[in-house]
Amino acid sequence: MTPFISIVMPVYNVEKYIEKSIQSVLAQTFTDFELLLVDDCSPDESGKICDAFAKMDKRIKVVHLERNSGVAVARNTVMIPACGEYLCFLDSDDYFDSNMLEVLADSVKKNPAQAVIFGMIEEYYNDSGVLKGTKTISCDEKIIRNQSELREEILKLEAKDLYGYPCNKMYNVAYLKETKAVFPKMRFNEDIIFNIDFFMNAESCNLLSFAPYHYVKRTGSTTGSFIPTYYKDIMVKIDRLYSQLEYWEMLNEKNLEFLALRYTRYLFSALERNCDKRSKMSHENRKQFFKEVLETDRYQKLSNYMKGDGYIGILAKILHTKNSTLCLGVARIIYIVKRYLPKLFAKLS
Repeated sequence: MTPFISIVMPVYNVEKYIEKSIQSVLAQTFTDFELLLVDDCSPDESGKICDAFAKMDKRIKVVHLERNSGVAVARNTVMIPACGEYLCFLDSDDYFDSNMLEVLADSVKKNPAQAVIFGMIEEYYNDSGVLKGTKTISCDEKIIRNQSELREEILKLEAKDLYGYPCNKMYNVAYLKETKAVFPKMRFNEDIIFNIDFFMNAESCNLLSFAPYHYVKRTGSTTGSFIPTYYKDIMVKIDRLYSQLEYWEMLNEKNLEFLALRYTRYLFSALERNCDKRSKMSHENRKQFFKEVLETDRYQKLSNYMKGDGYIGILAKILHTKNSTLCLGVARIIYIVKRYLPKLFAKLS
């Protein structure tokens, strides 16, 4: 018999954390699953730990890749061959609440859907591994069987930063194969591209208000490290969101203002990252970078919609001036605040 749920976990250099992650799956009150562990040529003991668990539980299968290829390839390798009717993703240093699979399975058995979306708890750890804080992000409970309603709801999820993640979703495998969605090989941000492709023509989704997924953020992780391709990769997200809205015939003023604010947020994030010494950019390099940004078709499409309130709204109004001295000066201030006053930065952003 095939399992009801397949769980895909890429594994790389996580020997300190992977046992907790795997144990959270084995502790599930719902037992009809398979756990697919993809060892991405991990240099530590992670691969051996996976093999040891596979010997203990026949529901665990391990794939050892021949060369280190990244999380996108690791997921794609087992995603389509997965046996389950539904598919979940788990990062190898994150973990599930024990009732997560039971609640998800009950949801689709009562209300079959192409996807289930739920909340998550972000956990923030310092260099010493001490938990310093948590943040719960959740959706409103809703059963959606209307394509137009689902598309409106997706924009609300994006506003909460819940659209891009694959780990807060359960996907119907048959529909996933129809969409041909895969994870592109990028330094980061491959998750949102996968979800845009999956939900492009989706019609049904169960939104659950509970948050059973624990998303661990550690100092020095990818989310906090310097990424040379940040601007290039994050603008792929903006372009694909724009294309999705265009395909959905939803390029109205409200949605363009929303997208312009997302663009502003990510652009200033790129500008402040350019202040990092590791960018190897001089002040003249940063001015030239900003000049080229203003000449892009992307900026031209969104510049007239740079409005709004709050922190990002102020940044949008500043960006709309196209004043390089002002914009780069603000980016420098953001860089200093982010580096020396991280708690204040977290509140603002």
